[in-house]
Parts: sequence; C-alpha cells; structure tokens
Amino acid sequence: MRKVNKYRGIHIHVYSENKHLDGRWIYGYLADENYINSPELEGEFLVDKDTVGQYIGIKDKNGNEIYEKDIVLIDGEDEYFVVEWDNDTARFVMNSETLTVSFDNYWGYQVKVTGNMYKNADLLKEAGNE
Repeated sequence: MRKVNKYRGIHIHVYSENKHLDGRWIYGYLADENYINSPELEGEFLVDKDTVGQYIGIKDKNGNEIYEKDIVLIDGEDEYFVVEWDNDTARFVMNSETLTVSFDNYWGYQVKVTGNMYKNADLLKEAGNE
C-alpha cells in the first residue's frame, strides 16, 4: 500500500456554500497545487497555494501535528524556529536566525508548536529572528 502524505492550506472562498471556511485551515491530501481533498469535510477545496504545507509525521509535546512552516519552540532554546524542508539533506529541519536543528536531535516531545508563518509571523518579528 502506498503512503499518502497529509497537507494543510488556508481556504480561499469561491462558492457561497463554503464561505464559512474562508481563511480556515483545510487538512487532507493534495489534489493539485492549490486544491486539498479533505476526508473530514468530504470534498475538494481551493486553498492559497502559498500556504500549503506538508505534515512532517511528528507531533509536538502537546500532541499537535507539526507541519511545514510551523513556528516552534524547542526546550532549552531561547528563540523561535521555523519548520522547513532542507533540499540538501532531503529532510525537514527547524531553522532560526542563527541555528539549523535536525529533528534527529530533538524529538516531538521537546518541541512545541506556537503558530505558523501565515497567521503568526509576528512571533518571529517580536523575537528578532524573521
């Protein structure tokens, strides 16, 4: 059986019957670069392709799924990190202004999701690592 990756993206309002979803995260499987098929909502939904991020397969210490472009805090570190794909090593890493950290060194129980780049970028500005 083939593994299907999970994604999320911010919904873009197109149809009046979906207006209540506008600006909300849609979770599911990537149907196209800007459509996510959501089993939960039983349909395919248009999302802002710039906000699409992949679930990295790890949950944080509070049980929250960690997605690409999430902003996280690591136990023992004093700055925010952004979860990003590293092409050179072909894996997800956590980047701050001064440091790149591998999930091999810090497991989910040492990481806390505090927001994401699309709705909480101000966290990075406040911390001085945008």
